[in-house]
Parts: sequence; C-alpha cells; structure tokens
Amino acid sequence: MKILKQVVAIFFITVLLFACNKSSDGPAPADPASIAGVWTGKYGNDNSSPNIFFSLHFKAGGVIEELDQSGAVIGTGTWKVENNIITGTYKWPSQTKFNIIGTYNSQLKKILGNWGYGNSNTDGGLYELAKN
Repeated sequence: MKILKQVVAIFFITVLLFACNKSSDGPAPADPASIAGVWTGKYGNDNSSPNIFFSLHFKAGGVIEELDQSGAVIGTGTWKVENNIITGTYKWPSQTKFNIIGTYNSQLKKILGNWGYGNSNTDGGLYELAKN
C-alpha cells in the first residue's frame, strides 16, 4: 500500500511538472493576486477521493489559513505560487504541521493537488478547491 501511494505521488508530481511547461498557447501563469481569497472544497486521506470539507484562505503577503466549516481559523502558515504551482505549509495550534502542493487550473478555476504531514507534500492524500 505504501509503495502504491509513492507511485501515485510520483505520477502526480510528474504530471504537475509536465502540465506546467510554458507554452505560448496555454493559459497565462497565475499571479498571487488571482489566488488570494477563500477557497473551499474537499480533501481525501491516502488514496481516497476527496470527500471531507477543506477550506484555505490564501492571504496577501504569503499568509495561509485553514478554515473550518464555520469560517473560523484552525491553522496558519505561509504560501507561494510559481508557474501555477502553489505550495504552502501551515500548523494547527497543536503544532501538527501540514504541507500542500497543487496546480491552479485557470480554465476550471480550481486548485488540484496533494497534501501531507510534517515535511511531506504527498503522504496525506489529494485535495481540490474552488474559489468562493
């Protein structure tokens, strides 16, 4: 099961890298201003499809907040976007650390990616978010 998770993670990262190659006929790269705001969607654990509430507030200046369903902040950290690849790290008050990596699809207006615990971007599962 662990090997399958690693293979899926490597495949997803490879797709991210090739999908983000610069092309003159592709969409323009996202700038931080287009990402800033509250995004809501779902996440999944391990290889499960995203099915659990998930919301992130990407704030100006590289601040990220995880929000619960009522909109209360339950985690804080930092984020950045480069070539449509969004990365971030944040902690809950218990000091549990999470990382995210994902791509912004301007046509779908969604962020699709992986999340992980500690220093990993991929050992948690998948997530998808749409801007509110």
